Amino acid sequence: MYLFNFLPLLSFVAMVSSQELSQHIMVRPHMDFISAHGTRLFRHGRPHYISGANYWQAMNLGMASGPSSARARVHDDLSHLSSLGVNMVRILAASEGSQYGWQPDRMYPALMTAPGTYDMDVFDGLDWFLAQLPRYNMTAVVSLSNYWTWSGGVAQYVSWATDTKIPYPVQWDHLRQVFAGGEYQAYLDYTNRFYADPQLYNTTQMWLRDHIHRVVTRTNAYTGLEYRDDPSILAWELMNEPQIILGDYDAMFRWIDETASFIRALDARHLVTTGAESKNGQQWFSVMHRSEYISLASAHFWPLNWGLYNSTDSTLGSVDFAIQEMQKFVEGVSQWSQELDMPCVLFEYGMMRDQWGSSAGLGSTQQLPML
Repeated sequence: MYLFNFLPLLSFVAMVSSQELSQHIMVRPHMDFISAHGTRLFRHGRPHYISGANYWQAMNLGMASGPSSARARVHDDLSHLSSLGVNMVRILAASEGSQYGWQPDRMYPALMTAPGTYDMDVFDGLDWFLAQLPRYNMTAVVSLSNYWTWSGGVAQYVSWATDTKIPYPVQWDHLRQVFAGGEYQAYLDYTNRFYADPQLYNTTQMWLRDHIHRVVTRTNAYTGLEYRDDPSILAWELMNEPQIILGDYDAMFRWIDETASFIRALDARHLVTTGAESKNGQQWFSVMHRSEYISLASAHFWPLNWGLYNSTDSTLGSVDFAIQEMQKFVEGVSQWSQELDMPCVLFEYGMMRDQWGSSAGLGSTQQLPML
């Protein structure tokens, strides 16, 4: 999902025995870093629990100057979130510009204006933002790419590699509950070429890995720490919401395994997660999380987008059904992650309300109860 507001995060973990816990505490190195042991997270030798929010615009708001700079707002936001008990934010360390000039539905300015070419002022904004987190006792999950176009996304990698324009997805009509205005599948097919087209794979992955290396090994101008040495980072996320490659489990696993392995070779201390929604059932959940280099499972729940909720229904029936479906979803991914012996975080969930989309296409997000 790609909303620029605070979206809640929920972690759910299974219990471990007291013997297992004591053994973990005795052997655990790097006590400031958050680690995973079995299905639990730990920090400072104690179980660690996540309450968080998505804060995608962090690096742009953190810029020292320019139209997107809003450092005072960042402090206000983080202070408010901290007062609510939030101890982690999920942010983006990737945005891409187009060779065709200004594009709709994009974050500007972009961090990477062309393969290997960066706006260092945006990078400085990311440095500054990460440097603020200890003040608020927060950590960050840092996403290294995005499936969707609001940041440029991996479709922009395909555009660079093929010198073609992105067939932007149609917009969701929240009143009619349909995609209207074009062929959404054309966008999915185009974007999936990023990791499914053998003719593009080496090029797109070279660019992505160059970017990952640039981020993970970057020295923060405000703390003097390389990002890989910064305990304020909880985990690296491969991509926000990678979509499945229908009928090709091997290609999906290959991309996840190779990318996660590359990250782990650069940084052995931070957790690595996929960014997956985990909406396609247990087999795909396993494909997207069974790599030995993945240490934290990911899930998202968007009932409107998935056809489980009607925002124009004034009765409670649609809401109740969506809550029931969320309960089943959380129980499912929790069980699947236990079978893989790893923690799982519900990184996004939300519901639209108040005839969302009826006024200028804008609306608010109603939070579901924590389950």
